[in-house]
Amino acid sequence: MSTSSEAARSLVIHLGEIGLYGLVIFGGVLAFGWLFRHKASPVLRFSLWFLLLLRLTVPVTLNSAIHMIVLPGQKAGTFPVADQGEGEASPLLKAENPTPLLREGRTFGTAAPATTALAEQATTPKWFSLWRWMVLIWALGAGGMLFHRVWAWVQLQTRLRQLAHTPSQQVLCEYGDLCREMHIRRPVQILAVEDITSPALSLGPWPKVLLPSFLEEKELHRERRFALIHELTHLKRGDHLAMLWYGLVRCIWWFHPVVYAMERPFRLDMESACDSQAVKGMGREEKLAYAALLLELSKESTEPL
Repeated sequence: MSTSSEAARSLVIHLGEIGLYGLVIFGGVLAFGWLFRHKASPVLRFSLWFLLLLRLTVPVTLNSAIHMIVLPGQKAGTFPVADQGEGEASPLLKAENPTPLLREGRTFGTAAPATTALAEQATTPKWFSLWRWMVLIWALGAGGMLFHRVWAWVQLQTRLRQLAHTPSQQVLCEYGDLCREMHIRRPVQILAVEDITSPALSLGPWPKVLLPSFLEEKELHRERRFALIHELTHLKRGDHLAMLWYGLVRCIWWFHPVVYAMERPFRLDMESACDSQAVKGMGREEKLAYAALLLELSKESTEPL
């Protein structure tokens, strides 16, 4: 097997081993969330998902005596005929007379023809080996997924330029006061968008708070405040970066069913952790009003990536 085919084979087997570890972690996180759904805090349940993201991101696997995939060794039947280093040489090679033994006109102990055939087979490149095709398909899939997400982000920016506008001065003042109240050092841009019914925090390295334009009305001051608290809590927690991380993992592991199965529980736990932190310091009446507003506005969500 050529060097490139061996590298492709090692990559495929390494991805398979990491994928199996990810499947085990996925099952463990789901089992923990179900067993301790009334005892564990939403923040803890959401934090456990990062174990899975970390496992699917870090390409290093610690060496241990237990392996989920055992790499196949050399094929049986091969034998060395070259220099064996410091090891014990073959008794046939140690003989003073290296002349092959003769018996009934046939030659014994001559390994040169078999060795030559094996050497030619090992050095012959297999340009269309299965391992290379698997790596090629994986790379094309990952590139296609990445292109799709970047294209969706570009479309969102175009959509915002067409349909978004700067909110009124009153909303900007409320937004600034709320950022200072929540100790957010670097507030992001806030935009009012006409064609959305739910507030959102756009993803990517430069997020924006997207506010439905109908929430600019003066009489909706309380609803607007709750909506901004929710999105600013997402921003303060760095949930937009967590979703960006998940998106990149999904591009790399586009073939793994775990990255699709984890999306819904991952988002639900993220929202629960955000709400549990957002309602801290609120009274009972405010908590009920906050929950009612989120239920009403949760009919549509803006997901650029």
